[in-house]
Amino acid sequence: MALDTGKILHNRYRIVKKLAQGGFGAIYRAWDINLKHPCAIKENLETSPAAQQQFIREARVLANLSHPNLPRVTDYFAIQAQGQYLVMDYIEGEDLQEKLDRSAGPLPIAQVLDWINQICDALTYLHGQNPAIIHRDIKPANIKITPAGQAMLVDFGISKVYEPHLQTTRGARAVTPGFSPVEQYGQSTTDARSDIYALGATLYAVLTGNVPPESIQRVVDDTLVPPQSINTHITPATASVIMSAMQLEPQNRFQRAAEINASLTVPTAPAVVMPTARAPVIQPSVVEQTAPAPRGIPPWGWIGAVT
Repeated sequence: MALDTGKILHNRYRIVKKLAQGGFGAIYRAWDINLKHPCAIKENLETSPAAQQQFIREARVLANLSHPNLPRVTDYFAIQAQGQYLVMDYIEGEDLQEKLDRSAGPLPIAQVLDWINQICDALTYLHGQNPAIIHRDIKPANIKITPAGQAMLVDFGISKVYEPHLQTTRGARAVTPGFSPVEQYGQSTTDARSDIYALGATLYAVLTGNVPPESIQRVVDDTLVPPQSINTHITPATASVIMSAMQLEPQNRFQRAAEINASLTVPTAPAVVMPTARAPVIQPSVVEQTAPAPRGIPPWGWIGAVT
């Protein structure tokens, strides 16, 4: 059940509005009564004893993260028979899905690649933790762009810590059609390469304006249209990065987010070459022809480049 506007949680956080709803909870904008500033609260409705233990363990891991492209986790608590709650920085700005909806078409390539490179930095940091932290829900709606142009990977919840000997828990297995890799649908283990698939699908969506086909459908009939066929401004190098990241088999994808970062080149505007300016030639008089030129100045005048 959604939390009502004005409800106070944990004697500290007043619910302002619901931002998003999922199968296992919701995300709310709230107001921290003690510190007098906005925050975001991620709700997890898994209330079994095992789920609560997992929540506390993983919330402590997330609370120790510090990266410029990730929101800080500042608090966590559970309410008996109701749910578990993770408190994070509220990030001002517009997410990539909102930008797509507003533009009704692909977003500018140079801007997108800069933002995706920032998200790659965040993923490299997350995947490099011990144990690795897997986001498992990368999509345009979970990448926010601040008013200063900083890309932030948001919507951190629970069940994110990677344990290779365990299957992904039910609460972490919720899928987003078009963005979730095939291993996230069944009983397979998800890992850092699952985030790489979702990042490639996100890049595909924002550069083409089209959500890619669902990965589980691609197993039967792969109808993924090459992105440069939809948006001819996409370079072959960028298209190759997208298609490599979106390989159905994890072993065929980029294995690390840093590899995507190294392969994506943000296009720059071509340098403007200014024409060389030449001083007007003045025909010397007879007197001028016989007079020596002043030292240091050639008789034909200055020649220089305009900078």
